[in-house]
Formats: sequence, C-alpha cells, structure tokens
Amino acid sequence: MKVFVTGGTGFVGRYVVRKLIEEGYQVHLGVRNPKKAKDLFGDKVEVHKVEFSSKDSVREVLKEVDPTHIIHLIGILYEERSKGMTFETVHYMFSVNLYDVAKALGVKKVIHMSALGTHDGAPSRYHQTKRRAEKHLIESGLNYVILRPSLILGPEQRLFSDMDRITRWTRSVALPGGGSYRFQPVDVRDVAETFVRCLRRRKPDRKILELCGTKAVTFRELLRDIFRYLNRSVLIIPMPKGFMYYLGKLAEVFMEPPPFSSDQILMMWRENVCGQMGDEAIPDGVKYVLERDPIPYEESIRWSLETYLSAGSS
Repeated sequence: MKVFVTGGTGFVGRYVVRKLIEEGYQVHLGVRNPKKAKDLFGDKVEVHKVEFSSKDSVREVLKEVDPTHIIHLIGILYEERSKGMTFETVHYMFSVNLYDVAKALGVKKVIHMSALGTHDGAPSRYHQTKRRAEKHLIESGLNYVILRPSLILGPEQRLFSDMDRITRWTRSVALPGGGSYRFQPVDVRDVAETFVRCLRRRKPDRKILELCGTKAVTFRELLRDIFRYLNRSVLIIPMPKGFMYYLGKLAEVFMEPPPFSSDQILMMWRENVCGQMGDEAIPDGVKYVLERDPIPYEESIRWSLETYLSAGSS
C-alpha cells in the first residue's frame, strides 16, 4: 500500500511515519523542507517538496506519487501571519486543495487529523477552521476517517519544553481559571498506531473518532506532574480567563509567535475530555480501533518526561 503523508516531520507525524515504515508501507512524504525529512528518516521514505497553498503543486506531486491512501496531519497551534500561516490557510485551504485533488485522482481513503473540541459551535478560529476542513472532507465523496485527539503526550510535546524554559527563570506560572480546565491526555504512540490501523480497517470508515487516554486531569494537575519530573517547585497563580484572553491579544501585537494567544483561551470553551461534544463522534476511539485500552496516563507521562529529560533537554 502506498501512503502519502503530510506533516510527517512534526510531533505526531514522526511517530506515524515510523509506524508505517515498521509495518512495511510504501511511505511518501509531502513536505516544505525535504532536508528535514531526509535527516529524520533517511532513505526509508520518498520525499516530495510541495506547496499545499497551490492546488497545482499538490496535483503535480500526487500524480507523481499515485497514492492509494493519504494521512493528513498538517496543523498549527498559533498563527504566524507574516509567513502566511493562518488557521484559515493551514487548516482549511491546505485541506481543500489536498482533498479536491485526491478525489479527482481516485485516492481510496483519507485519515484526517482534527482536534478534540472541534464542533459547529466552537468559538475559537482554531476549532472553526478544523471543523470546516472536516466538513469539506465529509462532503467530498472520499472515504475517510477523522480523528480528534485530546492533548497528546510524548517527549516532543511543546508544553514540556515551554514549561521547562519558562521555569528556568521564573518559578511562577499563571493559569487561566486557576487551571481547573480538564484534559484527557492520549499517548502519541496510541495516536500513531490508531492512524496506521485505520488504513486497512473498514470498521472506522466514514466516522469521527475522539482519541483520549485513561484519565482526565486538570491543567493544574498536569503541570504539577511536569514540575515533579523537572524537580522544580513552581507557584501556580490563578488568572481569570477574560484577563488572559486580553493578555493574549496584547502579546499577539508585539510577538510572533506569542507565548500564548487569545484564540488558545477561546479553545477552552469546553473541557478537552472525550464525550463532551454531543455530536456524532465516537468517544472511545483508541479502543474502538485498536481493540485494547489506551496506555495509562501514569505510564504515558512518565515515559514522555523521562525520555524528554534523557534527551538532554533539561
């Protein structure tokens, strides 16, 4: 099976690509930076430079590759408008260009990375553009699986490096709403395996699956676990969400990328826990596809942070 992967050099993408290689798939990566892809995977994959903002560029590459399946992982957590990297462009237009061409060329199935919290009523532009991409795929006529993970745990999780860096020079962290907002973190290894299993299995076809781990934790609890592994005593300062929203607006004016954005505060419109959206999504997606329980939270956070620290990041 020939699989075309976008976002293959990112956090989740690296694990997906390694799993594909391990299972003997023919892997083709569509990237902006071929050197980065080659440095990561060597000659185990075929690398193709593509501009996803150009439908002609996408068509040229997909015609050359002629994949049977696509795994689409490209996404951003914050905008860099000076580089043209907006939610509308990256989440929606990149997906439109890719899926329109894929449909015309007869691709058999698409596995699409969305995010937990994506919903018609979501207030953040992050989730709104994710939802528009989902709808375009659903209406395209392509066979698909849409996966919506909660916060993903792994050594490359940006939250770890951000907290590590910030608490090197200040031992206090402000949290919106005092950190009572809950996540249900899922291990990156479970996420990668779920993406790969969806390629061959028909059971999840034309479904939206939520991907969560075994335990819901508050933001405060998650940070305390991080600081415990970093061996740091950190004061957590509660801040009203409204105040943090306007601080994010201010940060966006002076910094690119900002340390946090106003849109990230809006993303907290509902807890990031499976089964909260009240829509057609299946809430236990990992177990639904892999037919086993997810990796326990305690094991996942330990592996993630111990690996992060052993890599010399601390």
